[in-house]
Amino acid sequence: MNDHPKLTKEQQDTCERLLDKSQEAFILAIELFNRPTIRYRVEGCAFFLCNAWELMLKAYIAKRDGYEAIFYPGKENRTLALEDCLKKVMTNDKDPVRLNVESINELRNTGTHFVVEEYEITYGPIFQANIRNYDDRLRTYHGIEICNRIPDNYLVLSVNRTDIDGESIRAKYTPEVAERLLSMQNDIDLRSAEESNTKYAAYFRTEFVLSKKEGIPIRVDNSAGSTARVIKQVVQPDDRYPYRMSDLLKLVNRQLLRQAVKFTSGENADARFNNYHFNLFVKCYGMKHDERYAFDRATAAEKKAGRHQYTYSNAVVNFIVGEIAKDPEHIVEKLRRKVEGEEK
Repeated sequence: MNDHPKLTKEQQDTCERLLDKSQEAFILAIELFNRPTIRYRVEGCAFFLCNAWELMLKAYIAKRDGYEAIFYPGKENRTLALEDCLKKVMTNDKDPVRLNVESINELRNTGTHFVVEEYEITYGPIFQANIRNYDDRLRTYHGIEICNRIPDNYLVLSVNRTDIDGESIRAKYTPEVAERLLSMQNDIDLRSAEESNTKYAAYFRTEFVLSKKEGIPIRVDNSAGSTARVIKQVVQPDDRYPYRMSDLLKLVNRQLLRQAVKFTSGENADARFNNYHFNLFVKCYGMKHDERYAFDRATAAEKKAGRHQYTYSNAVVNFIVGEIAKDPEHIVEKLRRKVEGEEK
């Protein structure tokens, strides 16, 4: 049976090959960027990321609009360029995901004329957001989990966070190259601020800390000339509680899908975990008042006025998925009964 009535069997096979090549290009982009021995890895990463998006979007357009839709009218041998695929799929020209891909496409088209090592600093956060966006859109458009091919932790790029210094850039390069690089950095900074989210540009921060956990020996040499100070723990809310509720719901559903857990809600088999289900867990287990799970970002004045801004830890995802996996058919009813009993 043809899964896509608009496509012949041969055309559907072609779409599957496009998706396979798209994922290969995506993984190669990550591998290139994270290899420190390649000096111009940014340009290579841009090329393969654009290739990955173009192939993925063409497969989506073909399945949605018919195979002929991926060709320019009257030109059977010329398929749509990436920028035209973006316009067909993401019709809002202010969409931060579209703007993100367009920025990388611009680098691919012009970067070879201005080869500079500082591209990594400028484009690193854009690449990182692009990696996350591709993962999300591949799942949304095609129901494919890229993490079935590459582990989650490999979706994090090693990004240089050094600031670009205008004087150093102007001293290092010709005026044309220096001003272009600084102008690009300024445009990206402005656009990042306008978007005010991580779909256009994003960082993941990795820190190394000393720990007194068993198995990691720590010795402080009191005779050393310098001073050593051991601290118990440094906790940043953004690091420990990174998820808003919408992000948390996506993660729970993703984990359930990957673990093949058939979550049900009443008579609805294979239901999506939603706000209602999450609030049942929150009420039953007091999650908003447990520092393992939640953090209130609201100011003192907002809290006094009864307004709260909760964000959640990864422990919430693991706990909820674990509880659902134990009894996916009855978990919602059990939680509902417990909440109703407490409210009475």
